[in-house]
Amino acid sequence: TPLECVAGVVSPVRGVTTRTKTGGAADATWRELTTILIVDDVIPSVRSALRSRFSRSKNNARNRAAIRSQVIVELEKKLAAEIIDGYDEVRVSASPEDPTVCLVEFGFAVAHGLNQVHLTVHIEI
Repeated sequence: TPLECVAGVVSPVRGVTTRTKTGGAADATWRELTTILIVDDVIPSVRSALRSRFSRSKNNARNRAAIRSQVIVELEKKLAAEIIDGYDEVRVSASPEDPTVCLVEFGFAVAHGLNQVHLTVHIEI
C-alpha cells in the first residue's frame, strides 16, 4: 500500500492486494483492496438479511418471491450507499436436485474508488 505524507499527515494512497492471477492467467480484477472489501460486505449482508427473515420458511413460490424482493431491497441499500454501481436481475428458484434448497442468483458491479486525479492543463500566455 503506497503511503503519502502531506503536511505531516501520512495517509494511504491506494490499497492493493497481492493477487494478480486467476487460474494461472493474469487478472487485475481482485487487485484493488476495495473490490474485495465490497464483495465481503455485500454477500454477507444479503445472506444475513435472508437468514434473519426466512429461517424455517417453506420453499414455495410465495416465499421465493419474498426472498427475491428482500435481495432487491438489500442491493438497493448498497446502491444508495454507493457501495455498488448496479446489479443484474435477481433470480430465485427451487433446486431441481433438492426441494429443501432455494437458489438465489444475482450479479453486481463494484463501485470503484477514486485513487488519483490526473490533470491535463493547457495554458496560454
